[in-house]
Amino acid sequence: GFAALLLGRLGDESGGIHLRGASSTGKSTALAVAASLFGPPARYVQRWRATSNGLEAMAAAHCDGLLILDELAQVDPREAGEAAYLLANGQGKARAARTGGARARASWRLLFLSAGEIGLSAHMQAAGKRTHAGQEIRLADLDADAGKGFGLFENLHGRADGAALARELAEATSRHHGTAGPAFLSALVAELDQVAAVEAVRRAWLARHLPAGASGQAHRVAGRFALIGAAGEIATGYGLTGWPRGAALESAATCFRAWADGRGGAGNREPAAMLEAVRRFLLAHGEARFADLDGSDDRRTLLNRAGFRRQEPGAGWRYFIPAEGWPEVCSGFDPKAVAALLAARGCLDTEDGRTTRRERLPELGRVRCYVVTPALWGDDDAA
Repeated sequence: GFAALLLGRLGDESGGIHLRGASSTGKSTALAVAASLFGPPARYVQRWRATSNGLEAMAAAHCDGLLILDELAQVDPREAGEAAYLLANGQGKARAARTGGARARASWRLLFLSAGEIGLSAHMQAAGKRTHAGQEIRLADLDADAGKGFGLFENLHGRADGAALARELAEATSRHHGTAGPAFLSALVAELDQVAAVEAVRRAWLARHLPAGASGQAHRVAGRFALIGAAGEIATGYGLTGWPRGAALESAATCFRAWADGRGGAGNREPAAMLEAVRRFLLAHGEARFADLDGSDDRRTLLNRAGFRRQEPGAGWRYFIPAEGWPEVCSGFDPKAVAALLAARGCLDTEDGRTTRRERLPELGRVRCYVVTPALWGDDDAA
């Protein structure tokens, strides 16, 4: 919430954080505490269940502030990814005016905090869609369970359990709200040089917590967490939080590590997603759409055959996929990029520097194929 008020001054891009976890984990409590900076949580917290026009209107109304959206599952899974892009890109859809000319687009700059029992990727998969890395970094997904046995909380501060602490916070935010946000903004206006100090704090945080060789995707998400931590430290300095010095920055680092661990590291997400796409296709269709080269499956009826396969003794299956069918296997990723990745990882038999080989296949004769080896199922890190 504090960080959202710094975006305009720093010229930072919009982006979001999504808290994912089971019911009664404490997600709604977190949203209520964040909302209390600006107003009564019951009115300030919005719902994902909205049309694209409705989301645009909400985003524009929260420009240079914090937008809070609960219950991700309420948005149509077919539209969830585009909704994440819409909010983070800061600009509404282009529309024609009644006269036929272009209508002025709504625009905004904001941070948004989201919650739901499932993450964006799982929600989109329910509609048969996959997430792109751009969507995943625009809405960074965090497991709401802190792993301490108290749901979202790491420390009960003397309360009997997480439920008791959540109730107390809910009661407090319903009585006391709309004070800390305006107070923070008033203090910033009086000391604009404080904003410049945020960059120095952020650089130091990134140098300490961003792993060497981290991808540009990780840099963008880390920058968001660094801004959140720095804003928390400024608010603490103004006497608005009651937190010890350094607590906000350390909390931001904890969350960034949880995000990076949840996605398998701070590298680019695309290579892992490409591998997952090919594996998923072969797992789903290996038995139903690939004929056995040794003829042992003569009694099977294959519909919409995708290729052939041969079992390697003690290793697994080798798949022979005609070049024309390779794009389907890649599930929307660039087929050439997927082939190059698999070849570099030793998961594809190559020939004369090409990612395809000429193979003799039943009924097809000698054709160019992508030959996927059992190494596809090996350890990604080892590869």
